[in-house]
Amino acid sequence: MSMSNPRPLRAGLRIDHLWAIFALSVIGGFISLAPTAPNDFWWHLKAGELVATSGIPTANLFAWTLPVDHPYTYQSWLGEWLFYALFRIGGLPMTIFARNMLGATAFALVAWEARLRSGSWRLGALAALLAAAMTINNLNARTQNWSWLPFAGTLMVLDGYAAGRIRPRWLIALPLLMVFWVNAHGAFVMGLLVAGAYVVGETLRRLLRQPRALGWPQLRWLYLAVAGMVVATMANPLGVGVFGYVAGMLGDTASQGLINEWQPPSPHSLAGACFFIGVLALIAAFALARRRPTISDVLVACGLAWQAFMGGRYVVWFGMAAMPLVAQSLATPRVVFSAEGAPRAGARGGSAANLLPALLMIALVVALQPWLKPLLPLPAPYQAIFADLPGAAQLFSAETPVAAVDELRARPCAGPIFNEMGYGSYMDWALYPAAQSFIDPRVELYPLKLWQDYVAISQGQDALPILDRYGVACVLLNRGNQGGLAATLDRALGWQRSFKAGASEIWRRR
Repeated sequence: MSMSNPRPLRAGLRIDHLWAIFALSVIGGFISLAPTAPNDFWWHLKAGELVATSGIPTANLFAWTLPVDHPYTYQSWLGEWLFYALFRIGGLPMTIFARNMLGATAFALVAWEARLRSGSWRLGALAALLAAAMTINNLNARTQNWSWLPFAGTLMVLDGYAAGRIRPRWLIALPLLMVFWVNAHGAFVMGLLVAGAYVVGETLRRLLRQPRALGWPQLRWLYLAVAGMVVATMANPLGVGVFGYVAGMLGDTASQGLINEWQPPSPHSLAGACFFIGVLALIAAFALARRRPTISDVLVACGLAWQAFMGGRYVVWFGMAAMPLVAQSLATPRVVFSAEGAPRAGARGGSAANLLPALLMIALVVALQPWLKPLLPLPAPYQAIFADLPGAAQLFSAETPVAAVDELRARPCAGPIFNEMGYGSYMDWALYPAAQSFIDPRVELYPLKLWQDYVAISQGQDALPILDRYGVACVLLNRGNQGGLAATLDRALGWQRSFKAGASEIWRRR
């Protein structure tokens, strides 16, 4: 009995592939163009240096307002060490390149997951763009970057197993990812929460005898893998104490109320507006779904939406998890699902002519990487938003007090320094141990009273008496963020401005 040969596919890329490449090029290019503000990166880099040279520190170290041996947990020690290792290999450009690649790869996984759910690369491209748009204010280089890939990978493994696309042996990836994640960043708890949602959701699907629900033998493998994730969280210097650290940080709502990223997203900001658009898109997609979401899908989306409404720093996780669900819900019913639950799109041929625009888009992203971007004729207003940092052109925002800290190094202050919070992070890197900061972005380290004094000084409310009480000899301020303090010092007879560069100013007692 003869068999007819299948019609060969044309080699090359299809138009829907170009949609995905275009979306990922836009995302990768935007991430590469985003400057890093001083708030978090620099103190993490200094901590990474200490981890590399003397082991994981356990105390305050950088701030003079608390005892040098005041306990502090460097839970993200591995993420900090990785940044410093990259710095040793390729300087500051290498650390920012890592941020760019982690972000681009994470959203590529979002697009891939959306394509697996919908059968369409166009919907995959839409999902990635929506997820990235609501993250545009959360692209700083910091240890959270190391959570992007474990989160996306955990979601893909859990959904792939629940949909029957992957076999039980792939579940070993979950505890392996957790071993890395629990040492790289505190967002590892998001992996546990998502895994717990799948355990509950898939168990309910089995009990309700829903179509394509996992059987009890398959569920046992899922239970074992999630239990392995919990055990894997013990593989960190704190052991089970890591949960106490995370709970303590999340429970410090008073101090968090002073930090923007801990506040609920606002529709009046661009990133906040994109988040609310994403929520509305999810609601509309669920309401008009051509393929209904599973119980697990609903638990994950609603749980992450609840967190995102509580704080802007959680929006990134909602976007990565929920936008593939939007793509799935919008998928045409003509998509045929295999016996394993994976969508099989039509095998339409591609064209070699599509290769050129794809290569051009990829080349543009390559040209925006740290070593090549300074060579491009980018607009002067864009170049002006960056600090003049030797060997790191067009990487760090102009708010980085490079010149002011150089001045403090050349002409040290005769006593304690009061500083703007983000400036404290750069001081931790560039001045420690010769000088210490008043405060820096380690929110959970400082008592609420210190934060209240910091806010009062910055706003110019009884600023001079409070500075006297702390014995401050120099002030390193950001005139844009601390206009009240700047106006107070302008009128104060006992203070004199000794340096100014951009928004940074140094004031010394007369």
